[in-house]
Amino acid sequence: MVQQISFPQTNGYKPLTMTVKLSQSQKDIMSYSDWAPFNKDSISKAPEKAGVYFLGSEHETTYIGAANNIKKILEEHLNTNDSCIRRTVSFCYHETLFPEAEEEKQLTEFQYEHGRLPKCNKSS
Repeated sequence: MVQQISFPQTNGYKPLTMTVKLSQSQKDIMSYSDWAPFNKDSISKAPEKAGVYFLGSEHETTYIGAANNIKKILEEHLNTNDSCIRRTVSFCYHETLFPEAEEEKQLTEFQYEHGRLPKCNKSS
């Protein structure tokens, strides 16, 4: 399978797009899950692996985060007192060996497309 990967402009570097040939196992690693209801049953099916995850409201991504254990962090978010996160209705995730780098990439892309971070991500 051939896949095109794009990296947004960051720190003065021009955007980069490259085409790579992936094996089926590499394709599976790079794929994103479908959006699922943000509830105990759906979260129980999430992997206990590293990755980046997305929380969403009815019409938008409201949080992008990285975790060494996707299932564990989603369970923590389900039980949080954070009023912004408590409005979450769905989630999806992407397994990756480098969750922090992928999170930074996704946040940069979101900010580039929307002019801001997701609502529940705190700007630092």
